[in-house]
Amino acid sequence: MLLVARKNLFAEKTRLAISVGGIALSVFLIGVLLSLFRGWSEQVGSFVEDVPADLWVASDRATDFAAAGSLLPAFLEGALERVPETDIVSPLIVRPLEMSKSTDDRDDTFDVQLVGYDPKKALGGPLRVVEGKSPPGPGEIIIDKAMHDRFDVDIGDRLVRGNKSLTVVGYSEGGDFIYTQVGHVTLDTASDFLEFDQQLRTFFVLTLKDPSQVDLVAKRMALLLPGVKFIPGDEFADDTRDRILGNVLPILIVVMALAFIVGLSVAGLTIYTATVEKSREYGILKAEGFTNPFLYRVVFEQSIVTGALGFLVGAALTVLVAPFAQNAVPQFVVFVRWQDIVGIAGATLLMSIFAAYIPIRRLASIDPVTVFKG
Repeated sequence: MLLVARKNLFAEKTRLAISVGGIALSVFLIGVLLSLFRGWSEQVGSFVEDVPADLWVASDRATDFAAAGSLLPAFLEGALERVPETDIVSPLIVRPLEMSKSTDDRDDTFDVQLVGYDPKKALGGPLRVVEGKSPPGPGEIIIDKAMHDRFDVDIGDRLVRGNKSLTVVGYSEGGDFIYTQVGHVTLDTASDFLEFDQQLRTFFVLTLKDPSQVDLVAKRMALLLPGVKFIPGDEFADDTRDRILGNVLPILIVVMALAFIVGLSVAGLTIYTATVEKSREYGILKAEGFTNPFLYRVVFEQSIVTGALGFLVGAALTVLVAPFAQNAVPQFVVFVRWQDIVGIAGATLLMSIFAAYIPIRRLASIDPVTVFKG
């Protein structure tokens, strides 16, 4: 039976190539979009996850790290330090803003997630300084290396906003949010540069003497301080991912669905055409006593073989091409997981099964008597 299916498929190699190519393109698009979403998801939450804090402290109005809609009184630092379970309490001033590289080109702006931290405590500061000076001094900033790569910002350059500027003194890693990058300054510099109230902070990050008590401590402190949220780092990272990627995910789903429909249409049309052209042969097989289920299996096998070939080509393209695209376009961050490849294989199988449905209906309508007329 498989020999019959294979003979029908390879009788028209051009048509087979078109069908395999359509499915491969579908698999490639789905694979790239899925790996792109995984890459973005890993990237945008990594900074919050990598900060070695047990709890993030924010006001009730805060939704995530990137939006930074939180305001807390500076004196809360002392109150948190007096809690017996706390070890280190570090204040942060976080604000998203636009900056330019110099006063001569202020139209060429880019987004910066400015983070003011206390260098004496370091918690919430640069994760990994790979070049230059650390900690920054007054009027100085350490930028993420992705900002250097994408916007050609070098050590010694000035980042300008309004009539104020910050001098770049180092590069760090781990603060790339795709659409923006973290820039670290001291608390005093952040207050002065942003004209931020000296009596306010955005977040506090803290470590506990016993990290296993994080949930218990968070619930107890939330009861003692109404209007203040105590969020474990992994939950805060998830909130950040959800807020940033929430608007992107529906678009990716629609495009992946369209890619699936394209692959299904190309495969279905190819298998249907092959079935119609072989109607006489199928009629002869029916006249010789072959049942419909036997013929259905032939069509299913043609469709599944086509789908398998398309999947192999598309998956290979995803694995090989995606890293090159990432090197060419830094924002194109991909993360190919074997679980996703298995999921795409399942989707391709469904594509192949659906593609065989219309040809099967055509087979069922073939009357073997008509084969011998004329």
